[in-house]
Amino acid sequence: MSNLLNHKNDNSKDPDKKVTIKAKQISRSEAGFSNKPSPAVPTFDVNMRVDNHTRNAVLALARATADKRTASEMVSILIESFLDRMTPQGLEVYQDFLDMLEQKDKLEYKLKNK
Repeated sequence: MSNLLNHKNDNSKDPDKKVTIKAKQISRSEAGFSNKPSPAVPTFDVNMRVDNHTRNAVLALARATADKRTASEMVSILIESFLDRMTPQGLEVYQDFLDMLEQKDKLEYKLKNK
């Protein structure tokens, strides 16, 4: 037990002091700090009022699929299915309204998060 306190101070095992470190320099934009505003429209949760029968139908469809989708995913699938059957003129009107609503969301989000 006494030799625990009498340890040798052996300096023969000097640490390697010849270590070189190479660091790659990256730009601010590569690190994710860009001055350019992101053109993407932010995504945030919202509520949509539907009656109980519509809600039940969407939830039943979502759970009846093999992947057990969420109600939101099911609504997206239904929208895509409906858009596939629209006329080119109807799609153009839809896209105009969608662009307008997305721009509104982008502006509202920007104002709320300043």
